[in-house]
Amino acid sequence: MPITKRPGLYFNETTEFELQGNGGKIPVWIGKTGNSAATGYKVDGTQVLTFKNWGEVNRSIANGGIGTDTSTNPLLAALKDFFEEAEVKSSEQIGIPYIYVIDVGAGTSKDVWLAALTTAKTMRKAIIEFYVGAESITDNNYTISDFIAAANASISTETANLNLRTAFTTKAGATDAQLIALNPNPGGILKSRFGLIEPDKFGKHAARLCCTPYYIEPGFLPFRSVEPGEFKARTDAEILALQNAGIIFGTDEVVDDLVVCRINLSTSTAFALNPRPADSLFHARFNADHLLREVFKAVFSQIKANETASYLVKAQTKVDAVIDDEVEAERMIAYNSETGDGTKLTLVESEDEEYDMELNGQIQGINCTNAILVNVKIKNPAVKAIATS
Repeated sequence: MPITKRPGLYFNETTEFELQGNGGKIPVWIGKTGNSAATGYKVDGTQVLTFKNWGEVNRSIANGGIGTDTSTNPLLAALKDFFEEAEVKSSEQIGIPYIYVIDVGAGTSKDVWLAALTTAKTMRKAIIEFYVGAESITDNNYTISDFIAAANASISTETANLNLRTAFTTKAGATDAQLIALNPNPGGILKSRFGLIEPDKFGKHAARLCCTPYYIEPGFLPFRSVEPGEFKARTDAEILALQNAGIIFGTDEVVDDLVVCRINLSTSTAFALNPRPADSLFHARFNADHLLREVFKAVFSQIKANETASYLVKAQTKVDAVIDDEVEAERMIAYNSETGDGTKLTLVESEDEEYDMELNGQIQGINCTNAILVNVKIKNPAVKAIATS
């Protein structure tokens, strides 16, 4: 029979982008859609919607979605990119079972955005927040920087309540210089739980952050749905300027004829500080937060339990077991009593509150390799002496 295809790779695109599997970080998306309130549908920042795939999101409000026009609906456009990148395409990839969405309508009301921040925290299974369209706020000269400060405060409050989260935003249409200007040093965001991402393919960056295991640098695994040449071409100087300002962006990494599309480095806005905090890369922040969540679960059974003679020993054993598991999996560094390096958490009775326990210590995760330094000396080939008679 005749051959109908030239040699090459062929791709068939689907439109469902099903979120399959587990292991990923469940996000809350807060964003501008341009929608208005309708029967059973709110745009005041108080309603949470849950979606499993692109087909569910990309529907009219009457049919359970948030709209169908990506050209006028910024949140929908970002979610299309997100679902494309988050789609599980092979067995070794991790997925996300669902996402949460909070619609803030036209996105102009400060109060609606602030209400959405509060509503988002009620979704306890979510550990990451993404904001789309905050630059549209017009109330009382309220700026995107003002919103970022409020989002930071919201995250910090929840951290004290053991609801450990990270948050990310962008500014539509921003140039590299404008992104850098959002995080000046001093006076910028400069927080280890907050990230600024380039506007191009914001949703794909979000998916890469969500679909990378907590113990791996998000810039290690390549994008699933981005082809070489799609990201903005930048000089080495431009790349370093963005990186050192704590901005997350995509790049084509080239070695000879191999081109891989990746996040340059998952920097938090604290990466712009000097010296940089130990958790200024999200790889470190995600890793530490995972360990803390597991420790919190291990000791939670002691809440309101009797303080018997052995209760502290039993609780400490659970904490040690959590740390040992992560050390054995090569995700945390074992504690070294001689150097003081490594991971160690100790439970003690509080000296201030008789009904309280305190968890003291340090967490040291495995680093990623940020650079390989090569020192090579090229020598002339050895010349053997020729024997003469």
